[in-house]
Amino acid sequence: MGYLDNRFRKRERKSRRNYAIDDRLLQRLIDLTSVYEVSVSELVNVAITRLVETEKVSLYKRSEHENSVIRTFFICESNLSGLEVLRSKFGLSIFMLVNIAIRNLVEEKE
Repeated sequence: MGYLDNRFRKRERKSRRNYAIDDRLLQRLIDLTSVYEVSVSELVNVAITRLVETEKVSLYKRSEHENSVIRTFFICESNLSGLEVLRSKFGLSIFMLVNIAIRNLVEEKE
């Protein structure tokens, strides 16, 4: 295994997906892009990967006045299949699972 293999992940096919993300969570992701050299899509992929690995799916209460924003992300194929497994296992929508994944990532950072 060479230096590049240790430093970078191999490229994986990504698909374009639209998800409704809570405003508060999206703003936290945008804030993280100013700290790390990473895009919002890459952060969402990391969040989903972490959720698939840990299966830490816990519902949270949204503020009544909070809006959701529909954004387009490039999601890795492995994450899409992982979300399908979690959807079947927990009976939650993909949109909800993505928001839970982002919330878990943001809370872990804080």
